[in-house]
Amino acid sequence: MSVLVGAKQMLFDLIERPLNANAYGDKPFTFLDQAAQNDLGNIAAIALIENGDRIACENWQKRQLTNLLRHAHSKSKFWRQRMPSRMINHGVLKFLPVQSRQDVAAQVQHEGPLTPNDATSQAYASTGSTGTPVKVYVTRQNAYYNDIRSVAQYFFDGLRFEYNFVKIKPGVNVDKMDRKFVATKLSASWIGNLAKLFRNGSFKDIQYYHDQRGLIEVLTKDQVDYLVSPSRYVELLLNDGGLALIEKLGIKLWLHVSDYRNPEVVDALKSIGVPSLSNYSAAELGPIAYECVKCPGHFHVAHSNVIVECDEETRAEYDDLILGRLLVTHLHSYATPIIRYDIGDFGKLEQTCPCGHDGPVISNVFGRGKHFLRHPNGKLIPFYVSTRVLLSAANFKECRVRQPKIDTIVVEVGGREELTTEEQTKLKAVIVKATDPAFKVEIKPVAEIDWGTNPKRLFFSSAVA
Repeated sequence: MSVLVGAKQMLFDLIERPLNANAYGDKPFTFLDQAAQNDLGNIAAIALIENGDRIACENWQKRQLTNLLRHAHSKSKFWRQRMPSRMINHGVLKFLPVQSRQDVAAQVQHEGPLTPNDATSQAYASTGSTGTPVKVYVTRQNAYYNDIRSVAQYFFDGLRFEYNFVKIKPGVNVDKMDRKFVATKLSASWIGNLAKLFRNGSFKDIQYYHDQRGLIEVLTKDQVDYLVSPSRYVELLLNDGGLALIEKLGIKLWLHVSDYRNPEVVDALKSIGVPSLSNYSAAELGPIAYECVKCPGHFHVAHSNVIVECDEETRAEYDDLILGRLLVTHLHSYATPIIRYDIGDFGKLEQTCPCGHDGPVISNVFGRGKHFLRHPNGKLIPFYVSTRVLLSAANFKECRVRQPKIDTIVVEVGGREELTTEEQTKLKAVIVKATDPAFKVEIKPVAEIDWGTNPKRLFFSSAVA
């Protein structure tokens, strides 16, 4: 059986999927475990919204958007100042000003969550890939939606549940930034309540703290099957052991997240029969779009979660293409409303996909930074430090990391005229731990970072990589 199958052919291949021996319910008037049945029902609803009748979907979105706008208007002075005073409905969206990260931060700082405490799950600080960290509040419903929408995509793409699921992500605990640490969590399932119904593989969650040997040792303990990771970690594996290591690990599919996906890596994996898929998401929003299995580079918008607009007045050039600024409205953002949000990326928005999918599609997304440093010895090394880690060393409004020459890393700290000696020492220590002592680290506090003419404010860039 092929790893990837089109959404239409296997949208609901429930009967073909291997079941647990005790998959069905044994209580009177029950068919399935209630939690599994609820998840299946919600996944079916998501499937109908995202793959069904377009007019019905757009009507549903209009109602959800009206609900969100009225909630924000009634609960928030910030939003009342941004919306016209007449009756609020979905039609006012196009008249609202673009929401920046600074706008989100201001609303959160002055008003907190717009939902009751018992409905709010947590405050979540994004990694700040554009250099400006942002904190949002999310509800328990947000967390639940994100979980089942992730599982729904495996139905849409015809992906099997019996395979093991391994996720690699950067560590964010500043106390463990010692370059010799790999944190691992292992569980028997990765599909939540549906594990009561379908047979499924194990889940391994890896936090990587620059211990390459340790990472490979953890990966080789069990077959990987599905690898979920940024491109930089796959490149690390290829640099270490080549395609032979990928085959040894038993990777069947690379699911790319977070950063720039190197096309050379995609082609290399494809040469040994390992396909790749990417998704487009943000910590403060959840899923935005998923790559089409038939048309690489085209991303079907997750319009059960978001509405995406393309602002043609603010544009960027990339690979000889003129791209518009992407604005995202999160339909379920009741704790911290995110409406016409400038996510910091550029791309093209089309109304259908070449595969025949009748729904909005994003292509040519520009903005996911290449996180590589050129080491003084000439080698490329992956680099990533989240703004959450940097904020643990010093407070700032925005931040930028640059490699202007091969032996130097410059950290610009925006919104600070000066830093204490202790803050500078801590920031340097974090950067050195995330890179190598061979680099000279310069810390520069500035009132405002000069981002130049590039409308995409990249958190990290290298002039020599």
